[in-house]
Amino acid sequence: MGETLEVFLAFLRFGVLSFGGGMANLPEMARVIIGNGWVTRQEFADGFALGQFVPGPNMLAVLFYGLSAAGLGGALAAALGMFLPGAVGAMWLVWGWAWMSRAQWSRALRKALVPISMGLGASMVLVLVQLSVDSLFWGLGVLLACYLIYRGVSVVIVIAGGGLLGLLTGLL
Repeated sequence: MGETLEVFLAFLRFGVLSFGGGMANLPEMARVIIGNGWVTRQEFADGFALGQFVPGPNMLAVLFYGLSAAGLGGALAAALGMFLPGAVGAMWLVWGWAWMSRAQWSRALRKALVPISMGLGASMVLVLVQLSVDSLFWGLGVLLACYLIYRGVSVVIVIAGGGLLGLLTGLL
């Protein structure tokens, strides 16, 4: 029971601090989850990729992390901890939106959150690169993918090409 509570409290903290979505917490999440020995670096990256792949919220990876940490109870605790603050916050915002939209501090707060969320997004990208790019070959692959997307190549094609390349290198 103690480990399940520890998982719940860790993910509750992530959920409370998830401005701009759960991925904004990725650097801290990686530090805590890997640091506690709940998953390895590779399992963290794989869990994140799986969470992005399956339908639903993009942070479904927390189920995998919680399951690795404390079994089925850990998976439920991680999901509850991660998603409860956002759900409560969304209900509160719907209730108070009319009042908040007129408040001067609310507009200032929204403006202040833009650079914060941009910095959190940049740190998320850095952590994902650190966890998943382990050679010059894959580093160049990431740069090539960014360039192709920038030049207008469909993201689906870039992802399919990366998957095919990963499959081929795994077979060699």
